[in-house]
Amino acid sequence: MKVGYFQYAVIWRDIEANLNYVASKIDGSTFDLLVLPEFFTTGYAIDKQADILPFAEHLSDSFTVRYLSELLSRTGNGYIVGSIPEVEDGVLYNTSILVGASGLIASYRKIHLPDYEKRFFRSGAEAVVYDDGDSRIGLTVCFDCWFPQHTSLLKADGVEVICHSACFGGPVTPTIIPIRALENQCFYVSCNRIGEEYFDGELEEYRGESQVVGPDGDILLRAGKEEALDFVEIDLARVDRPAFGSLITKDFRSEHDKYTIQI
Repeated sequence: MKVGYFQYAVIWRDIEANLNYVASKIDGSTFDLLVLPEFFTTGYAIDKQADILPFAEHLSDSFTVRYLSELLSRTGNGYIVGSIPEVEDGVLYNTSILVGASGLIASYRKIHLPDYEKRFFRSGAEAVVYDDGDSRIGLTVCFDCWFPQHTSLLKADGVEVICHSACFGGPVTPTIIPIRALENQCFYVSCNRIGEEYFDGELEEYRGESQVVGPDGDILLRAGKEEALDFVEIDLARVDRPAFGSLITKDFRSEHDKYTIQI
């Protein structure tokens, strides 16, 4: 399975420009799964709700979903994942979308919102794993990775590849990803953006450092702070069979099954 990320400086509040940019950069690439950053169509910084509402999309009639599905249909590639502002009945969500050539395959509303997002968005309430018959793909967004309970829910549902769309500037999040991959013996594809945005008048910088991590916590790919489109072939047979982990226990799964986890 060929997976990867595209980290770039998201264009401020221009859905079509961002989609056109992504399409131009991945032209000629082949992949089964590509992860894009959090709010890859709009940028992340919000001063007031009225600023983001014009760019929030109904998933039942999403320009972004149509664009990506047509792109995948034309190129013959697999899935694209990224987070966008979703609106339903006037309520905003930070929503990860899994798009294929046929359209929207699955969606997940970010459960763990930092205080900054709580001013504008409502939390989701359900962990999401999609099974296409060949792989089981879990959806997460940025701060979710700080909470092992969430990843454990994905593990309980048999996740093999976790997609993580992110916008972060601090040094902590990239250190967490390998731990989540190791403790759940699965692959983890994390895509963070680069560039700068103003938060309440203060200029902040995103650090990039997108990565693909294996079930041993082994880093298969890691980007720097520049734009990066990277892919790697992964072997799903490694899920639940980490080389290092097997030195400790032959059956990680039974250890996870000792707990009942609920949201």
